[in-house]
Amino acid sequence: MIKKDIFTDAVNLQREAKKIGLDWIDIEGIIEKIYEETKEVEEAIQSNENEKIREELGDLLFTYISLARHLDINLHQVIEEAELKFSIRFSKVKSELAKSDKNFATPDEMVRIWDKMKKSE
Repeated sequence: MIKKDIFTDAVNLQREAKKIGLDWIDIEGIIEKIYEETKEVEEAIQSNENEKIREELGDLLFTYISLARHLDINLHQVIEEAELKFSIRFSKVKSELAKSDKNFATPDEMVRIWDKMKKSE
């Protein structure tokens, strides 16, 4: 089975659209669209309709992909770096919990621990 590369497919579709003038003129326009799409995701969540939520999340992700394309940023690298960063912080959080002989934290405790891990970097 061939593994689908959603980022590459999305970028290729956007580049094809660009050939006929369907593209963002500037980064500011994309960022404005991200805010708009984020608001639409919030509204979809409030509607509690999974199909609408998926649609709006897709629009938001597609817009982020467009931003990365315009900035010439490799999305695979972005995800790999984000995963590594989260994995390191996650390990630190688990260690911090273990110091208190815990394996779970309340939301307030987690915010404090997470902020402590970020500050220690």
